[in-house]
Amino acid sequence: MASPTVLPWPRGVRTVFFDDDDGVASTATLRQAIAEGHLRRLAPRLYTADTKSDPAEIVAQNLWRILGRAIPDAVIVDRSAAGDGKVMDGVLYVATDQRHTALRLPGVEVRVRPHQAGFDVTDDLPWPHGLRMSRPARILVDNLVPSRGRGTKPSRTLTLAELEDWVAHKASFMDRARALRLRDEAIELAEHIEAVDRVREIDALFERLDGRAPLSPDSGELFAAFVQGEAWDEQRLEMFTVLADGLASYDDPDLPQHLPAGLYNLELPFFESYYSNYIEGTVFEVDEARRIIETQQPPAARPADGHDILGTYRCVADAVGRRAVSDDPGESLFFLRERHASILQGRPELGPGEWKRVNNRVGSYHFVAPHLVEGTLLKGLELAQTVPVGFRRALYMMMIVAEVHPFTDGNGRVARVMMNAELSAVNEARIVIPTVFRNEYLGGVKRTSATQAQDLSSVVRVMSFAWRWTAAMPWEDRAATEGQMVATNALSEPDNAPFGGIKLRLP
Repeated sequence: MASPTVLPWPRGVRTVFFDDDDGVASTATLRQAIAEGHLRRLAPRLYTADTKSDPAEIVAQNLWRILGRAIPDAVIVDRSAAGDGKVMDGVLYVATDQRHTALRLPGVEVRVRPHQAGFDVTDDLPWPHGLRMSRPARILVDNLVPSRGRGTKPSRTLTLAELEDWVAHKASFMDRARALRLRDEAIELAEHIEAVDRVREIDALFERLDGRAPLSPDSGELFAAFVQGEAWDEQRLEMFTVLADGLASYDDPDLPQHLPAGLYNLELPFFESYYSNYIEGTVFEVDEARRIIETQQPPAARPADGHDILGTYRCVADAVGRRAVSDDPGESLFFLRERHASILQGRPELGPGEWKRVNNRVGSYHFVAPHLVEGTLLKGLELAQTVPVGFRRALYMMMIVAEVHPFTDGNGRVARVMMNAELSAVNEARIVIPTVFRNEYLGGVKRTSATQAQDLSSVVRVMSFAWRWTAAMPWEDRAATEGQMVATNALSEPDNAPFGGIKLRLP
């Protein structure tokens, strides 16, 4: 039996090749393969064996490799450099001396201009496949050149308001010394290319940034917020926009539309407090935690941990306060700080109700910087009004507080309190995360953050199951509640549960 013919080109999904790659077949063979439907020509000399995927998706996955071959001296510049190399409205801007006309590819038009005399491209940042990315000082200098867009496409350079916002975004993650270094490097570069007018503009821009000169009525929104101490984390705001849109349009026939609050006595707030602290590592036996609540006294051996149980319980047992919500972002911030102050009232060293002063993180994942906390929350809370009330808005509220992590400690607990306030406000069942479900809960939240809220399936599935479980529990009777805690595996240790096949069950 003859061995199958090995085609002389890559055949993987969304792979590309050029007609002069090593080992590629002759032009005649390529033409025949195109005629027979085995290949597609994407651009001059550029081919793919993927005949099913969208050509624009194929190019997007291989853009830097394509540019590295087609325009090997290219430096990403102007508006595209300010956007970290993102293709915006189908356009990417590069500087090159090897090409004088635009490179048109499926999904993107690469517009070219000559290299600026006086710029040393070796000072720019290395980019994949031998390309270069403009360094920050060059981005600032380049984008001070006015430029008009063609038709509906964006201009080659940023508007002044857009450039101000870009500078504010950079300054948000810099200390003052680094921000001044960016200014000085940009001025030095402008002087080097004898662009005296741009030197003056850079000075004026940073005077406005420092508050030493008045803002223009047309100043960028982020720039003005930064100057006024109300800046926000743009990356998180993009995530919150995706999260709000995704939750508003989420389509899952298995997602309950309504789970009524039911009859509650003190069992629900007790276990809500108990489990919420357990998730954060404050572990007591159920009987110990009951004793703390009933006596209103933390144990002498663990006073701070006991106060965590008491503070959280008082917060969620308040029949009026636990359902308080507002459409006003400022008032919502007040509720957030008040609830945090209640939860951490026994730990004054952690600043109950006060925004963090030092950034916090989990492993290598950093949360929102302290000086961006309030502005980011306000922007996120504005978006909350676009999410339907009930489960979806509750989940949104929990996610934005958890993602900002606005306090030194207690962020998870207060995020869940804010979530349940949204549910109580519309007379829906609250959500309790029992011990055995801890890892599923944390995994769902982590996946949503890791995907920038592009994938909501995991967190919605986890939280809706916990919602069903909470709604089905007999909270009005202590004996029945304790019996179901055992029957549903709710109290099982989360790290041991997978090995024994133990999962949370619905009552």
